[in-house]
Amino acid sequence: MITYLMDPAGLLEYIDQLREQLSSQIENIDPSLEISPGWTIKEILGHITAWEIVIHKAIRAFLAKEPPYFLQEQNFDIFNQEAVDYRASWSLEEVIQEWKQVRKELRGTITTLSENDLAVEMVLPWGSERPLAELIEILGEHDFEHLEDIQKLMG
Repeated sequence: MITYLMDPAGLLEYIDQLREQLSSQIENIDPSLEISPGWTIKEILGHITAWEIVIHKAIRAFLAKEPPYFLQEQNFDIFNQEAVDYRASWSLEEVIQEWKQVRKELRGTITTLSENDLAVEMVLPWGSERPLAELIEILGEHDFEHLEDIQKLMG
């Protein structure tokens, strides 16, 4: 975790930088290539989007002072496969559009956060507790994880 990023602008810069790197990589990749076992770029982007939807729901529940938002499916392998299956009939363009839209909406919510918000320990969708800033950092780490997969494939 990069815990020194305790301001919304710094966190946005961090996740935006990694998203830009990922975006530039997907422009140059054959959409039919298997990047992760069984997953093409379409499946990876759908998977990333599904997690960002979950994180956004958790942040919104936190901001509204509602009970924590929990994943209905706590087995991550099942959740990941359900996210891929849900988008199976979508075109790559539709998946990319959702990926961009979900991030845009999430960024909008992050811009409303204060430094005090970022320091608050919250219950994460999978049950552990961490400061809100760390939940946002996870977005960047997730993009980076899949960016590395693509870079390894591309040499």
